Amino acid sequence: MTAEIVYEHPLNNKIRTYLRIEHLFTQLSALGQQGGEAQQLSFFTTLFALIDVLDRSDIKPDLLKDLERCESQLVLWSRHPSVSDQKLQPLLQQALRFQTELLRAGKLAQALKEDKFLAPLRQRFALPGGCCYFDVPQLQYWLSLPEAEQRQQFNDWLAQLALTEQALAFVLNFIRQRGEFTPIEAENGFFQQNAEQYELLRIKYSHACCSFPTVSGNRYRYAIRFMQLSEQDGRSACAESVQFQLACC
Repeated sequence: MTAEIVYEHPLNNKIRTYLRIEHLFTQLSALGQQGGEAQQLSFFTTLFALIDVLDRSDIKPDLLKDLERCESQLVLWSRHPSVSDQKLQPLLQQALRFQTELLRAGKLAQALKEDKFLAPLRQRFALPGGCCYFDVPQLQYWLSLPEAEQRQQFNDWLAQLALTEQALAFVLNFIRQRGEFTPIEAENGFFQQNAEQYELLRIKYSHACCSFPTVSGNRYRYAIRFMQLSEQDGRSACAESVQFQLACC
């Protein structure tokens, strides 16, 4: 069976930030389950990168607005006679719960920023080579703790981010589900179209096409160019037509 790849491209800064946060959460989840010093150091690097992103002042308001938009759309769908209210009600309850809990919560990741163990490490990890043990002897000691104790600490830190992760996953899933994949042919590896206020492009293509998509554009218009890896130039434009599927969300 030929492998299929789904490439996602944001069409505004908000979705770009959402996808970066989602990517960091995925990395954290995987690294938190792995042993070994290299993986543990990567966990801290990723955690501090996530804290830096969540420190932006616009993320929580954007999440609340999108959750409210999800709620409004679900209410609208619930009035349609052909839509199952049994399936919509759990989603509506989730949207309301996330809004309520986010409003009650303080600044995102604030507890981790103030953590007595993490705060000094975060400062050192921001410097090239700053996590050497002569700079942070407490890190060397922590890495010598039993693996079960380390993993429990990982889980405790991640639990403090659980609400943000769940609310973000709900919003992104809602956005993704609103776009259906449609077969498209990119003549000479190129396709362009009006964006019509879309926020996210999802491009599904076969690994057998030996090329990958690059996207340029914004919420008004976008262009997809399929490229091939090239030893000489790094990458070059695909000259052949490419069959792919496109979902505009």
